[in-house]
Amino acid sequence: MIRHILLLKFTSDIKEQQLAAIKEAFISIQHQIKGIFSVEWGNNISSENKNKGFTHAVTMTFYDHKTLSNYLSHPAHDKLKELIMDSIEDIVVFDYEVA
Repeated sequence: MIRHILLLKFTSDIKEQQLAAIKEAFISIQHQIKGIFSVEWGNNISSENKNKGFTHAVTMTFYDHKTLSNYLSHPAHDKLKELIMDSIEDIVVFDYEVA
C-alpha cells in the first residue's frame, strides 16, 4: 500500500463554502478512481503551533504504485487540482510505502 499525504495551506480569503466543496471533492474521488483504498480529510488541531500555516491534511491510501500513478494521470485528479488551485497558498505532497 502507498500513502499519499497532502498538507494544505489555504488562502486567507477562502470561504467556508469553497472549503466544504474541496473537502467533498477529495472524499468523493475515492468512488471515481479505482485503486483508492481510503481517503481521510482533517484540519489541524495540534496545540504545538508547528504547522507552519498548513491548516488541513488529506491522507489517501492506494493499493500500489500502479494505482497511485493511475490517480495522478486521471481526469478526476485534474479536476480536483483545478478546484483547489486558486484556493491554496501552499501544498506539501508526501508519498510513502506502507511497510
